[in-house]
Amino acid sequence: MISRLRLGTIAGSLAVVIAFGLGLFVPARGGLPELWSAIRPGTSRGQLNPLQTYNKVLQQLKGKYVGPLKSDREITYTAIRGMLRSLEDPYTRFLDPQRFRLMQEENRGNFVGIGAQLEGRPTPEGYVRITRPLPDNPAIKAGIKAGDLIVKVDGKSVVGQNVDEVVKWIKGKEGEKVVLTIRRGEKEFDITIIRQRVEFEVVTSRMLAGNIGYISLAQFNEVADQKIGESYQKLSAMGMKGLVLDLRGNPGGLLDSAIDISSRFLPAGRPVVIIVEAGGQRDVRRAKPGRRFRNPVPVVVLVNRTSASASEIVAGALQDNNAGTIVGTTTFGKGLVQTVIPLQDGSATMITTHKYLTANGRDINRGKDHRGGVAPDVEVQLTQEQFLARKDAQLDKALEILHQKTGFKPAVAAAIQ
Repeated sequence: MISRLRLGTIAGSLAVVIAFGLGLFVPARGGLPELWSAIRPGTSRGQLNPLQTYNKVLQQLKGKYVGPLKSDREITYTAIRGMLRSLEDPYTRFLDPQRFRLMQEENRGNFVGIGAQLEGRPTPEGYVRITRPLPDNPAIKAGIKAGDLIVKVDGKSVVGQNVDEVVKWIKGKEGEKVVLTIRRGEKEFDITIIRQRVEFEVVTSRMLAGNIGYISLAQFNEVADQKIGESYQKLSAMGMKGLVLDLRGNPGGLLDSAIDISSRFLPAGRPVVIIVEAGGQRDVRRAKPGRRFRNPVPVVVLVNRTSASASEIVAGALQDNNAGTIVGTTTFGKGLVQTVIPLQDGSATMITTHKYLTANGRDINRGKDHRGGVAPDVEVQLTQEQFLARKDAQLDKALEILHQKTGFKPAVAAAIQ
């Protein structure tokens, strides 16, 4: 989960441990001599100055290393990654400028591009398949269809490139054109598309049997709360009597977004989450006034083992406040908060700075035994066979619970639509 609790700019210092010798030739494995750099007597046990040591080693590499060297930037990035990796915290990590820009786009909920979903891996021929052009966006307006294969981008072949690199080629400045060479069946042709700002499809919604509304949230970004509100009001105007909030597969996102969305379902002032500082101080974040839906209905929250972070805050808040029923399987168990710290060159670090507890003080962070997470009120497994058969036992159970609460008696079980 990404928190903007303490955004700022720092000039990072890098700790690199260097082994100094005595100016001797020492036999290395394989029988070849290994030269150790001599240093002045008395300094080998002195206090290590991380920045000076890093700079000294970098200069030694530049002056003495026999092979080719990467740029200063790449060497420094590698050193930062190594320093953070020593913490053995999978959530504390370094973001190069490209990855940081992508994360910022995800948080904003929009990007400049053509508005098309691409398959995660190239085809056997090395092309990139378009799985779906998004409605009302440049790609579909230019004639792109699901299943089209991208052969070239602005004349450059995509063969041998990973999908992330192809995405980078397709993105660009708003208002500029990009030319995709498309293969459709046996035909190959060019389509020119004008790049525009595209919104992530973060929320999908529909009405199910018995006037049960369904809202699926993919990520907690800056627009998630607004989209949830719009979808809820639309379903409410259609006569919604109950709601399924689907957080399955939602990896989390912004802390503030989780609090805002929780506030939609809780009375003002109710605890949402407890943030624990590094020193142990606790800060109870509460439901914000004036945000609760005016026409509340019974709620079931769907979760699974890939529901994490902000998803667990919302599920835990509704569970602890008896504001909804949690259905599915135990969530991932990420009870930690990261602070994003931009660096001067456009890169950034994400550092674990806080942990969180649920509204009732439960620590759901998974330990080395892999135990943790929010346990559902009603556990329902979804098997691979059911998924392939387009049968959703978890959604079926959610509808059953809500139909009991609303008095609706369905004739058939629900299926994935």
